[in-house]
Amino acid sequence: MNQSPLVLQELLRKTAAGDATAFSLLYKQTAGKLFGVAVRIAGHGEVAEDALQESFVLVWRRAAEYDPMRGGAMSWLIAIVRNCTIDRLRRRGTRPEGHAVPEEALARLAAPESASIGAEMRALRRCLDELEEQPRRAVMLAYVYGLTREELASQLSVPVGTVKSWIRRSLDRLRRCLDR
Repeated sequence: MNQSPLVLQELLRKTAAGDATAFSLLYKQTAGKLFGVAVRIAGHGEVAEDALQESFVLVWRRAAEYDPMRGGAMSWLIAIVRNCTIDRLRRRGTRPEGHAVPEEALARLAAPESASIGAEMRALRRCLDELEEQPRRAVMLAYVYGLTREELASQLSVPVGTVKSWIRRSLDRLRRCLDR
């Protein structure tokens, strides 16, 4: 079920106040999409299921930390799932989709998937397109695949300091672009 950003914000607000019914509705309305995010990162269901469960525990505990001025509710939820999934993979000593970062996966992330993509995703893709190729690649590899700065430096054949600068500047540019 596709919910409006305002509905999700309200459900998060009520969840922050301890409303278990709102939390249940939030789960029902977002778990499918969030599970898809976890599977895409993890590459298989077991890690994704565990990460999704852990994510919703964090959502219950941290719903009050959500700030609609900093971004959409779904983006906030996706970030939690992404971080939980990557943390689980790191604890297991594995990398998303194995140790390689397939070029076709990066191309899929950069290309529109369908006409039903939400406004937030279109805006993010538009802003990503404004970045130069290598910094954009560094941001995507760091935030989608969870590569560390050192791994990025090795993967992109540049010094770690360059990676740090690319990511810091790119995130700044993305933030300004998304605020327009």
